[in-house]
Amino acid sequence: MTKVLVFDGVSQVAVQTLQDAGLEVVSSPQHQDRDFTDYPDIEAMILMMHPITAEIMDQLPNLKVIARFGVGYDNVDVQAASERGIVVTNTPGANATAVAETAITLMLMAGRFFASRQAQITDPSAKNYAQAHPGIQLSDKTVGILGFGHIGQKIAHMLTGFNAKVLVYARHDYPVANGHMANLDEIFTTADYVVSALPGTAATQNLIDQAAFKKMKSTAVLVNVGRGSVVDEPALIQALKTGEIASAGLDVVAQEPIRADNELLSLPNAFVLPHVASVSQEALDEVGTLAAQNILQVLAGKTALNPVNEKG
Repeated sequence: MTKVLVFDGVSQVAVQTLQDAGLEVVSSPQHQDRDFTDYPDIEAMILMMHPITAEIMDQLPNLKVIARFGVGYDNVDVQAASERGIVVTNTPGANATAVAETAITLMLMAGRFFASRQAQITDPSAKNYAQAHPGIQLSDKTVGILGFGHIGQKIAHMLTGFNAKVLVYARHDYPVANGHMANLDEIFTTADYVVSALPGTAATQNLIDQAAFKKMKSTAVLVNVGRGSVVDEPALIQALKTGEIASAGLDVVAQEPIRADNELLSLPNAFVLPHVASVSQEALDEVGTLAAQNILQVLAGKTALNPVNEKG
């Protein structure tokens, strides 16, 4: 029986989709290399965030498809996969609503310093900080969105309810119902909120750096729901500590999983989540179903629904 490896906790809808097609589903934590190499006979996998290297692929001789559970696939050596005839797929758009909702949440939490206001209940120093930093509302503000795929477009749509003006930076031009396309300089200098939904690529590495922070308003709020590598983290920490920008709401950081000693966690003007923007029951079901469908397509000898490479 064809065997598919999934990660512990994957949506049961995804598992059922695979089992209904007659496949054997095995599960592992996917925290270390052996969580993959202990299953040398698998022909497919639904992958979370663990890096899949050429060395791992070489220990899985029957592997035909790696289905990323999510949009980003920077944890997969795509070139090595192509050289070995392995199809890599992703799930664009399936978790867009969950991530967009998280972006709005981070804007509100960081913009209004709500974490400090919660802490002030038991911590007098937090109360002093909160009283000195009332924060800004999201309504009627200018929001710069970097990246305008499924997630960026969902964020822009949700912002219509806040009567926000949207400035969009992307590789291609798009119609923006509540704003317009803009360059980075316009966004950094005029936006009250800068929201990154960009993937992690060589072109986006440290795109938001020290120079960018110096251009931003002192009341500006940075939100990142894309990839941590887009932001120069030491520069961000410095900007938050010196007041170059007001605050940051982050779902992603440079090194993940985030370490308990990451300085961002100790800053009163940083609200940080452990890369959970896409976690909702609806998103888990939708992403899992699409990942499973990609696997079924490839194993049936058909073109994947969402391929990101060409095999061999």
